[in-house]
Amino acid sequence: MKNWQEAAGQDFKKIKGGSPSSYWSNGLDKRLHMVSKDLNLKDKKILDVGCGLGAFMDKFLEFSEEIYGVEPDKEKADIARAKGLKVFDSTAEKTPFNDNYFDIVFLHEVIEHVDDDYKTIAECLRILKKDGFIVIFCPNRLYPFETHGVYFKGKYYFGNKFLVPYLPVIYKKLTPHVRNYYRKDLLKLFKNKEVEIIKKTYVYPGIDSFSVRHKTLGLLIKKIIFVFEKTPLKIFGISHYLIVKKIG
Repeated sequence: MKNWQEAAGQDFKKIKGGSPSSYWSNGLDKRLHMVSKDLNLKDKKILDVGCGLGAFMDKFLEFSEEIYGVEPDKEKADIARAKGLKVFDSTAEKTPFNDNYFDIVFLHEVIEHVDDDYKTIAECLRILKKDGFIVIFCPNRLYPFETHGVYFKGKYYFGNKFLVPYLPVIYKKLTPHVRNYYRKDLLKLFKNKEVEIIKKTYVYPGIDSFSVRHKTLGLLIKKIIFVFEKTPLKIFGISHYLIVKKIG
């Protein structure tokens, strides 16, 4: 039987690295608003790790001129550079920047795809200034759908798969290409680091595609989601939202 890399075939980059946003959605706008509300972005030196096509970089430029990105997929990086964005060909584990260089390091749905998430965090802290911030959005293991598809019997099956994250034994065999995090596992990445956790919460999906097809129902669901995010039910959100301050 094929291993998962062989089964991925020509779709390997898409499966391993995910699919970056090709347009600016209400869901992404909501996340940008959350970050800009919690942190001062004005005139800050910001790095977007795994920037993809540069969707967030475009928006960060409304706050500051010093916006940079790193992206391991050269094809995506070239598209971003063609828009005039400062994007470097680099993995998250080893970037081309000096120590203590950035005010904010931003990882949006990226850390679940890297080869080594511990090395990624260590690298982010290396290039971050003292009193700078790491901002992370990443998949929540308590969300009842696996959004990255599954690998089963030598084949990949894309789309949202209900309750897959709740399978205790075979979950990792079904998703060897990606990570979903319990909160304790996400915080473990910062264990024994000189940091302070500034914010840890969850965010529900933007359901933008669904809302386009079903406007009335989509609006109702968004209102329900807004309520959920302000209750203990927020722990079932699609993503973690974490802000960490470097104090050492």
